[in-house]
Amino acid sequence: MAASEGISIDQLRGLSERAGLALKNEELTALKPMFDYYAKQIRVLFEIELDAEDLAVMYSPNWDPQS
Repeated sequence: MAASEGISIDQLRGLSERAGLALKNEELTALKPMFDYYAKQIRVLFEIELDAEDLAVMYSPNWDPQS
C-alpha cells in the first residue's frame, strides 16, 4: 500500500484528538498503516447486503433449551 493511500496524518490526528488522545507525530506515523488496514476491512463489512432473515441475531446467555 502506498503511503499516499488511506487517511492523511492530519485526519488521523483529528480522530485521535476527538477520542481524547494526544499522539506525537511519530506515534501517528506508526499507527497510520494499521488504521488504513483495518479501515479497509471495515469498509468491506459495510458493503455487505444482508437479506431480511440475516438481520436478527440474538444471544441469550440464560436461555434454557429444556424449557
